[in-house]
Amino acid sequence: MDTALYYFSGTGNSLSVARTIKDQITDCEIFPIIGCLKQRPIKISAQRVGIIFPIHFMTIPRIVCEFLSEMNFQKPQYIFVIVTGANPKLGNALSLAVKYLQALGQTLNAGYFIPMVAAHFPYISLSKTKHPDQQYQEAHKKVLDISKKIRQLENGFDKEFAVFADIKQLVTKETKAKEKFFTIDDGCIRCGYCMQVCPFQNIRLHGKHIQRLDNCHSCFACLHFCSKSVIQYKKLSVGKPRHHHPSVSLNDISLQRNL
Repeated sequence: MDTALYYFSGTGNSLSVARTIKDQITDCEIFPIIGCLKQRPIKISAQRVGIIFPIHFMTIPRIVCEFLSEMNFQKPQYIFVIVTGANPKLGNALSLAVKYLQALGQTLNAGYFIPMVAAHFPYISLSKTKHPDQQYQEAHKKVLDISKKIRQLENGFDKEFAVFADIKQLVTKETKAKEKFFTIDDGCIRCGYCMQVCPFQNIRLHGKHIQRLDNCHSCFACLHFCSKSVIQYKKLSVGKPRHHHPSVSLNDISLQRNL
């Protein structure tokens, strides 16, 4: 059975999950959601399909919603979703994914949450109880367990979803026009990392200034990959450490623009 994994990742967590699953499953390929959206219509011919993404503002990232609404399935036998984040079970990501797939006449067979080092500052603080290495190790162990369930086509959802799906219809915060919330402290050396890493090519070096365009998806890749840690999101990121998955590079994130 062939398997296709579609991912979106701002700081590498979801990409690392996709890579691990690919290593555990034969005849498996990884595709970036951003790149796929540039190749419309999006035809999904694989028999086993996974969608992997981080939780943003307690819900599905805008780019993933666009992808879910345009997927054109052929004859899938098994569809699963994996949500990553500091506390990915907070919010309505899985229940919303169910609704998108139902609108396409498809059934979500399995859904999983994978807690990882926080990368989305607005509402969630970095863990004060676990070292990042411990969190990454625990996440990797869970991904291996999920991979086994995928190979066996096991249906089911993490228990938090089963219990709270009906009440997790939280207010979805629109992520458009949030460029104004990002600022740059003194100390910027114009290295261009933010421009290079942005999956949406939304940042430009303009003379002595860093210019943001109007297509920010608040993925926080620029903030976490900044070489001097001078990019801020309001005051919520001030004084907080920056993290991206240790196995994922700046170039890995930027390559999502390609298919």
